[in-house]
Amino acid sequence: MHRNLEFRIVSQRIFPARAQYYFTSKWSAMGTVHFIALSLFFVGAYASVCPKIITRKEWDARDPETITYVVFPLDMVVIHHTASPTCETRSQCTELVQNIQNFHLDNAELGDIGYSFLIGGDGNIYEGRGWHKHGAHTFGYNGKSVGIAFIGDFRSVLPTDKAMQAAKDLLACGVELGEITNDYKLYGGKQLIATLSPGGKLYSRIRNWSHFQEKSP
Repeated sequence: MHRNLEFRIVSQRIFPARAQYYFTSKWSAMGTVHFIALSLFFVGAYASVCPKIITRKEWDARDPETITYVVFPLDMVVIHHTASPTCETRSQCTELVQNIQNFHLDNAELGDIGYSFLIGGDGNIYEGRGWHKHGAHTFGYNGKSVGIAFIGDFRSVLPTDKAMQAAKDLLACGVELGEITNDYKLYGGKQLIATLSPGGKLYSRIRNWSHFQEKSP
């Protein structure tokens, strides 16, 4: 029996304008083709503005104990370092990210890995809590900022060029997806809380990045 079923796809976060895109079709072979074509279009649009992100599944993350969502876009980004050994390969970085999550869950009792994203010396971006989720990286600012941590100790050395570029690409991605505002403010962790993070050497470098704020909020 032929059924004239109507379906609708709504996307709100593909482009910075956050416009809604509607597609309506009769449930038919042609409608299915249109559905697939539109899905591929959205995937292509996402890929064109964002770098590759190693997902939680890909680095074998443990399930979070709690998840709290925040209203986005956010207008603040906080840069940290993990104050751990550095990593140069995906396998090394994956192991470190797993260790950080274990510590944050089992010792610090943060409910999950604290950072939104982590940047490895291999140039890869590792999904922490991800977009539009309440973090646990900068007390007092966790619900209104994206926390990005470079894996390593950067008090006296800089992250690799690949890592630095990956962070910049991630920020551009966040703006394009509407996860962070066009006029977001960038801070080092030590500007907001009592910490040495992101390390003196890295802090001196991010001061030259666009959106960096010399004055604390």
